[in-house]
Amino acid sequence: MSDRPIRADARENRAKILAAARSAFEAIGPDANLREIARRAGVAQGTVHRHFPTKEALFSAIITDRFRELTRLARQLSADCAAGEAFFAFLGATVEQARHNRSLSSVFRAAGGSQEMQAAGQEMGDELGRLLREAQAAGAVRGDIDLADLHAVASAVLAMDTHPAADSKDRAKRVAIVLDGLRASRT
Repeated sequence: MSDRPIRADARENRAKILAAARSAFEAIGPDANLREIARRAGVAQGTVHRHFPTKEALFSAIITDRFRELTRLARQLSADCAAGEAFFAFLGATVEQARHNRSLSSVFRAAGGSQEMQAAGQEMGDELGRLLREAQAAGAVRGDIDLADLHAVASAVLAMDTHPAADSKDRAKRVAIVLDGLRASRT
């Protein structure tokens, strides 16, 4: 890629394509094709291919953006909230986002993603680790939890969707029950 700045119209088209792709993948799943994404974005299919030569490149760009959004959220929560509150708010947001992007998640387990996506994922993971350590130091989270445990807990929360809740209130209750298991004991 060139070091030249991207033209405003090209930036706008890229943003439209990413938004359309998110929408298509959430609605259709990983079978959404580039033609459908171009239609939703209101651009020619060639424009999609110029920005993203493969569907995997497009998936990677979406996940990279999501990781960056979550990294910013972690930093914002850390600045605005007490350590325990920041940790649980971030974990809840991460689980909810993963739940809505399950089709993307499954694709990336297989594809591995771009170096840029992996770097953004590492940065987000580093922020989660920092939030965890700060919450543990504040006595809000069990001291025997590590990042591997958090990944397992997040997977368990996502697995609850195989037994759908009657409504969003019931789902929120289930998530709260699981996340309460991470809290430091008050005894």
